[in-house]
Amino acid sequence: MGILRVQNRVYRAIRLAPSWVVIWFLIFGGDAIASQLNQPYASANRSPFVQAYGLPAAQSAQLLIPKTSQLRVQLDAANHSTISSSANESIVLDGETHRLNLHWRQGLGNNLELGFDIPYLSHESGRLDTFIDHWHQFFNLPDGIRSYVPKNQFQFSYIDNGTGLIDLQKSTDGIGDISMSLAYQLSNAATRQWALRGGLKLPTGDADSLLGSGSTDVFLGVNVSDQGLSEKYNINLHASFGALWMSSGELLNATREDWVAYGSSTIAWRFNQRVSFKAQIDFHSAFYNSALTELGDNSAQLVLGAALGLDDDWVLDISVSEDIVVDTAPDVVFQIGLTFNGL
Repeated sequence: MGILRVQNRVYRAIRLAPSWVVIWFLIFGGDAIASQLNQPYASANRSPFVQAYGLPAAQSAQLLIPKTSQLRVQLDAANHSTISSSANESIVLDGETHRLNLHWRQGLGNNLELGFDIPYLSHESGRLDTFIDHWHQFFNLPDGIRSYVPKNQFQFSYIDNGTGLIDLQKSTDGIGDISMSLAYQLSNAATRQWALRGGLKLPTGDADSLLGSGSTDVFLGVNVSDQGLSEKYNINLHASFGALWMSSGELLNATREDWVAYGSSTIAWRFNQRVSFKAQIDFHSAFYNSALTELGDNSAQLVLGAALGLDDDWVLDISVSEDIVVDTAPDVVFQIGLTFNGL
């Protein structure tokens, strides 16, 4: 029940839109660690058929110095609402995925950084349906199938050639697939950093409940961070690109691709010493050989939000993402994360 209490508090914060917090920081912003405010959002595609695999979140090329640590607790609330079919396949994604992740990074010697991510997942009915309807109306965004299906129902299902391979209609929760990573600082110039980052995802989650994939996945990518525009315009840039390899697992293994390319691009504008506004695009190639958009198309999502420096060590990230390649990622993802950089 602990995660449910956390989720309920986050939902209340989202619904109240904590503008008073943002306004306070805009007016009274003091000193904070600028480099921590400008980090990429730790976001990735939270579709239940994608996040079960080892797709890594965006990260900076600025690695931690030796003997320092970073701890982040982050909650993603992803709302899904899509139904489609082809000649041989059909899919229903109607519900929500909540991901509470414990993220830890440790700076090591020899330009290395070690990391672990431990997610707790739940799939359930869409508590945010009404709020998202209002969100779409306010911003004049397409509402998809929302006007035609009952609110707050739950169904994740996939049928291939008449065989139901996935049929999840009861809420489920538990530990997801744990991942570990190792990064190497390729270069660390005054205004640009390059890092090589690889990792391993272990099959610790239950694939039948869409809490994991049953596969062991390996990723390797390059991150670059640039502060060339920082002194004049207070702008920081980040980008990443890499490849993910997935072993045989238990989640739609017959149609799953062995390799997926992924990447991200981030722009962060530091408004003052405590507030940074950020925009980010996350993208990846198709995870499945499928005629369905939800599974077989390349994906991209836009993430918008702000980072608030609570003091020199604590940073609060608040963001929302939309699937700019429609139906390839969750309809909406609300994200809130708290990072402590002083360990």
